[in-house]
Amino acid sequence: MKLVIMLLMLGSATVMASEKTYLETPVLYLPDASVIKRVKEECNVEELLTKRVGSSLAHLNRAEGTVSADVTRVDGNVLRLRIARVTGVGGGGFSGPKSITVVAELLENGKVQRQSRLNRWSVGGFWGGFRGTCSILDRTAIAIGKDLARWVKDASYTIKEDADIKDDASAKENSEPLESTTIKNSEPAKTS
Repeated sequence: MKLVIMLLMLGSATVMASEKTYLETPVLYLPDASVIKRVKEECNVEELLTKRVGSSLAHLNRAEGTVSADVTRVDGNVLRLRIARVTGVGGGGFSGPKSITVVAELLENGKVQRQSRLNRWSVGGFWGGFRGTCSILDRTAIAIGKDLARWVKDASYTIKEDADIKDDASAKENSEPLESTTIKNSEPAKTS
């Protein structure tokens, strides 16, 4: 009896995992997102996330990993990603840790099925002192991509958010929300 139940559970998990999930592009900032203007302009965090999360989903799908927000029909689920915060100042690893915080929504037929907040940070690894700020933020985008691919594939996986970094210089510069940043595509992708 236990074997039958386990096989049924495995079968349903396989069916769910076989459904493709695409990252909705473009990745945008939340209206109250906090990011240093210079880091936003130079590092293009939204592009880093599109590349890294899209790549993780493409690997999971064994096909494309992204879909445009204006597509009217998607054969699969949609992952909507919004940037809530980017912490870190210029100067690479010497100026302290860098982090990216995102809010992820998994949509099925245009309806939010799950939502999670995810924060990842890095100081650049072993050679962090020789890396630039954008390179360190790219490392965090890679980690976010891996975490989100696992979260999409396994509904029981809970993303554990990294503790927020305490970087006084960055906190001062990140204390005000972005000017003129709005979400253009606030409606769910239409899938029918």
